[in-house]
Amino acid sequence: MIVGKLNDTAAIERLHPLFREAFEWLRANAASAHASGVSPVVLREGELWANVEVPTMKAKDVQVLEVHRKFIDIHVPVDKDEVIGYLPTYYLKEVRDAYDETRDIAFYTDAPMAYVTLHPGEFAIMTPEDAHAPIIGEGALNKICVKVKV
Repeated sequence: MIVGKLNDTAAIERLHPLFREAFEWLRANAASAHASGVSPVVLREGELWANVEVPTMKAKDVQVLEVHRKFIDIHVPVDKDEVIGYLPTYYLKEVRDAYDETRDIAFYTDAPMAYVTLHPGEFAIMTPEDAHAPIIGEGALNKICVKVKV
């Protein structure tokens, strides 16, 4: 997991050929993004898009870990803090839902080893090696999750 500020991504952008485009879009749109618009926002067909959503957050003891194999996630809370649980995938043991190749997701009931609180203007990058339990907190959260092809 990589955590940082949207206004300081130069070093991160060198890690993947699509990160620069993703962060440029996020800087231009994150502050004004609301789920009333079109979602997903396709930036590059099949390679890069943004899900703009307003999910209801869950308690730490209810939210489960998820894992992706084909895409990297960039999570950005828009209007309030979001807590994300983290566990390296090599620790995973308790499968809740096996990997669904079509949706590129599997769910696990293992407990996270750490939690990170993201504030608006910050991001967290989750690679396929990062099991993560996003959307922890109370109430509705206006957020963006950019999907970047591995």
